[in-house]
Amino acid sequence: MRVASRTVFDFVRPDGATAPVETELLYQADDPFAVTMKFHAGGAVAIWIMGRDLLAEGLSTPSGRGDVRLRPNTGRTLVLELVSDRHVTVFRLPAGTLRKFLDATYRLVPPGTEHFDADAFLGTVLR
Repeated sequence: MRVASRTVFDFVRPDGATAPVETELLYQADDPFAVTMKFHAGGAVAIWIMGRDLLAEGLSTPSGRGDVRLRPNTGRTLVLELVSDRHVTVFRLPAGTLRKFLDATYRLVPPGTEHFDADAFLGTVLR
């Protein structure tokens, strides 16, 4: 089972100008701690995987210390920063869109009921 949503984030250029980027948000019950974001731009797709808890926390307070950072910007928008070795990519996104997506994931796998079968995962990887 999964939750999927298509939306548009605003890519924030270094000069402050923005450009729309089609974005897919994906959540799968068999990987209950992770959210996958697929950014479609210029015929290419960039994929980032981040923690569902980080996204939930970022709705109300700055969250993330590593490659993914999310913080409130205004009452209606959030700022998402994706950090790589060479770049910091910044997006603005509607807080309501992320909130609705997360709510759908919570209906599928409520917070606190997540389970990851490490033995099954290792058995698959070590075959």
